[in-house]
Amino acid sequence: MVAAMTKATARWSGNKVLFDIDSESGHTVQIDEAPIFGDDAAMRPTEMLLGALGGCTGLNAVLLLRKFKQPLRSLEVEVEGDREEEWPKAFKAIRMTFHCTWDGDIDKKLVDQAIDLACNRYCPIHATLSRGVNITHQRKDHH
Repeated sequence: MVAAMTKATARWSGNKVLFDIDSESGHTVQIDEAPIFGDDAAMRPTEMLLGALGGCTGLNAVLLLRKFKQPLRSLEVEVEGDREEEWPKAFKAIRMTFHCTWDGDIDKKLVDQAIDLACNRYCPIHATLSRGVNITHQRKDHH
């Protein structure tokens, strides 16, 4: 049984391959590609996927580190992906590095636990990418 559904709609701008992506929560981002297909006006979809992973694990890490009373000053989650040479050029490996800056002494064990939980327990993006997901498609024609 599916507990919750989330929705986003990608709408072609009419210009090359620039798309507006509207979220159910009322926010919009854009995606594009480099010339010649696009105008390099926005982030690539592949970059957005990595960014979604970094943002999702990062926000959970911040919440958990606060809960564990660790003195986090700043956090940057660097996400790098190795892709196949041939189309569809799928990601074959993704590495995340949590760059942490602290305001005082930390409990290294608690910090590692918080980051591990952020990745492996609380991030739906991480769970989806690491487990795999069934994706289907259909077409609806409108006149």
